[in-house]
Amino acid sequence: MLKNYFKIAFRNLLKNKGFSFINIFGLSIGVAACILISIYILHESSYDQHVSNSENVYRLNRDYIDGERVDAGIHFSANTAPTLLTDFEEVELSGRLMSNGLFWGAGSNEIRFDGEVTQHYEEGFAYADQSIIDIMDIEMVNGEARTALSTPNTIVISEAIAKKYFKNQNPIGRSMYLNGNNERPFKITGVFKDFKSNSHLDFNSFITLEGEEFGEGEQTRWFQNNYFTYIVLKAGVDVSSFENKMNSTLMEKYIKPSYKLAGFAGWEQAHEREKMYLQPLTDINLYSTHVNYESSFRNDIKVIWIFGIVALFILIIASINFVNLSTAKSASRAKEVGLRKVVGSSRTQLISQFLAESILISFIAFILGIALSAISMPLFRTMSGIDLILPWSSIGFISIVLTSSVIVGVLAGLYPSFYLSNFNPINVLKGKLTSGVKSGGLRSSLVVFQFTVSIILIVGTLIVNQQMNFILNSKVGFEKDQVVQIHSTNVLNDRLETFKEELKKIQGVGNVAISDYLPIEGTKRNGNSFVNEGKEGIDETTPGQAWIIDEDYIETMGMNIVEGRNFIKDRVSDEQSVIMNQAMVKALRLKEPLGKRVSRYGQLYEIIGVVEDFNFDTMKTSVRPLCFFRGSSPTITSVKMNTRDLSAVLVSLEAKWKEFVPNMAFRYEFMDASFAKMYDSVSRIKVIFTAFAILAILVACLGLLALSAYMVEQRNKEMSIRKVLGASVQTIFKLLTKNFLILILVALTVAIPIAYYLMHTWLQDYEYRIEMSWTVFVFAGIAVIVIALCTISYHAIRSAIINPAKVLRSE
Repeated sequence: MLKNYFKIAFRNLLKNKGFSFINIFGLSIGVAACILISIYILHESSYDQHVSNSENVYRLNRDYIDGERVDAGIHFSANTAPTLLTDFEEVELSGRLMSNGLFWGAGSNEIRFDGEVTQHYEEGFAYADQSIIDIMDIEMVNGEARTALSTPNTIVISEAIAKKYFKNQNPIGRSMYLNGNNERPFKITGVFKDFKSNSHLDFNSFITLEGEEFGEGEQTRWFQNNYFTYIVLKAGVDVSSFENKMNSTLMEKYIKPSYKLAGFAGWEQAHEREKMYLQPLTDINLYSTHVNYESSFRNDIKVIWIFGIVALFILIIASINFVNLSTAKSASRAKEVGLRKVVGSSRTQLISQFLAESILISFIAFILGIALSAISMPLFRTMSGIDLILPWSSIGFISIVLTSSVIVGVLAGLYPSFYLSNFNPINVLKGKLTSGVKSGGLRSSLVVFQFTVSIILIVGTLIVNQQMNFILNSKVGFEKDQVVQIHSTNVLNDRLETFKEELKKIQGVGNVAISDYLPIEGTKRNGNSFVNEGKEGIDETTPGQAWIIDEDYIETMGMNIVEGRNFIKDRVSDEQSVIMNQAMVKALRLKEPLGKRVSRYGQLYEIIGVVEDFNFDTMKTSVRPLCFFRGSSPTITSVKMNTRDLSAVLVSLEAKWKEFVPNMAFRYEFMDASFAKMYDSVSRIKVIFTAFAILAILVACLGLLALSAYMVEQRNKEMSIRKVLGASVQTIFKLLTKNFLILILVALTVAIPIAYYLMHTWLQDYEYRIEMSWTVFVFAGIAVIVIALCTISYHAIRSAIINPAKVLRSE
């Protein structure tokens, strides 16, 4: 019997080719979208799950509470990790990571190996404790994991770095020199297996922290926070109770006394302003968007939910097509149902027959969907920025897909099966059945749902695009165009000033500045505490950035000094002076800042200038307080060009670089490109969102096209009679399209408030954002109406101009 059901189902597919194509093709698009997004979601939600004992591994986080504002931080003092291990019996292991490029060796470096003269640029350096190898379950390819970072001046490198520079040789025992420092070799003691794409760690080399101290007393101060701290709790420890104990003990025993000794005001209330908590290792990737200064990009759980819902909606829209078309063409199958019932078919048998057809359509669509997802995967990899693959070798993948095809087939075919099998055979054979045309309440509701989703996606795409354009084109307080950053200029050492002066002589160069601190992510950041002179130990300190720049920096960056003056070269007093932004002036409550002095850890600096606020973080956050200090920060040299012939200037810059550093590649990057990189994640969301919006509209329009064809076919005789009685082509067209347009208008009414709420919520993540305009919703509405009209017009116009004699001659 089952074989017979599928045999008849296959015949029906061939008989109704248009119906079959639209259902299969539309559903396959939904399946492909679901497969691609599912693989993306599985990848993003599987971060760090490969780490053994990951359920007991945590990263230490902290919230800084300032009134209604809460800043989340992940940097702690050097002694936090060892103290957690010695003072708390619940802690099995603890370890520190430090990737802050503020400190020599962390971040990116120019490297050279012993016996070679050529220097190579590499990124992804971090300092680490020996225990990090055990906590993160880092697998060693060469070297001993238990001792690889246990002695000073040692380094472990990734398998990719080893293959790149040593081919098939074992690098253990070789020495690496960083940034031209030939006095301090780092001995390679291990090669670790490359981190997986779903690891929140993405470093290429680990330098040991054994014996390191970044400044006098840095290892013992509780308020100098530069380290990520990881711990492993013993099995069965109650995390909430441990957090309470940890906060109380560390605060009362160590942090408050340290703040008091340093003369910080308000140290007694430190426990009210700072709250430490443990973040599960497997949560870091999706639940860290609120954290300041992460080591690398983190995804957002909200994005995962949005993509999952959108993919599911596309599949639902495609399934709705099946329901709508099955019920719409019910009249054409009514006689079949009537005859089957007359000759003895039960309702159960009829339901089984129709479900078999639905499952067959679903199965074929899923096979085609898998093929489409395989074809689309390279494009999707580019869109998502992740090296995703289809898990062909996974039995679970195949079984889930096949099971899903049956489930979708049953769910999509359930209503049509019960609907079609319920026809009264007497009414059918007497020709009295009109339910397929008249009983369209559910069908209309489903069409409204389809276009509601489509409108929401269109509005979302438009808003995301507008916000991205606003970010990239709005005034941010500095000039990012025609500024090129030359990297690794610190290798020039005492020749850097000469190099700078030589660059100024090149035609087309406007100005040159030396500083690693730039208003784009990935450059140096240095958080300090400031207080007005005379208020030390009385007022609470103000947190802010302390950037080291030279006297040409402000002009090169096109920043605006609103009060006072810039630094002056060779003026000794400027070494004890500071230029602050307006946010810092406001935070310190200074009405006339010029000439006043501010204290940074006991050192006083005179305020000589105030610069207009500029965005140096992403536009998701407000401008933070910042102070400029004159000094040396030599890794990046920025060149402002004042010509349109940028390529000629670049050639001259490279030639000058080769004169000074013949054994090292010339590396540069335009600042506007670096600025745009800060928003790569939003750009990817925009592209993916746009693609899925187009797919949803395409699938919805396919259903509308077929539905309009069936509706027009059912009303052909009515329209022909109207023409005989004098109705015009315009009248016929209006009658055939009116109902569909009403449904689109209903969808607009439902979609606009939902779209407004969703996009308003999304925009709240940005401190600087667009104001949603009513024109976006008008455009989305017009677009959908035009698309819908174009979709249904073919059949409507064809029916309106057909010769009524051809339709009525059989009557």
